[in-house]
Amino acid sequence: MICMAYLSSAAAAPAQSELDRILAASRRNNTSRNVTGMLCHYDGNFLQFLEGEPDDVEAIFGVIATDPRHRGLIRLYRRETAARLFSDWSMALAKPDQVDPAQRAFCKGLRDLETAATPAHRQLVEPFLASFRAWMR
Repeated sequence: MICMAYLSSAAAAPAQSELDRILAASRRNNTSRNVTGMLCHYDGNFLQFLEGEPDDVEAIFGVIATDPRHRGLIRLYRRETAARLFSDWSMALAKPDQVDPAQRAFCKGLRDLETAATPAHRQLVEPFLASFRAWMR
């Protein structure tokens, strides 16, 4: 099993109804492939975790990567994992406007985080991702 994470920006700021449609489609597609995960949306930016068998996660990511609603998509990491972090969620949606101010500030950091598609930079980002996953538990 693997856990994979990516960051992207929305090509156009999604309305709540569009987020609801994305979430419903994600849950349907992820359930059919036994993939679980979490999507965080903040101010037109996304951080998503996908976990499951490598072929299933990669197939779903392949669809996401070609979706014209994304731009600047960066795969942050992909690593093997022994247990699911999001086992109860075919796809959870974290919305910073529904959490306390300290957590909103943390999520705002997602928007301000600058990433580069280099292995050295990914090493710097991984602790951030680990903190984010722990916060979502």
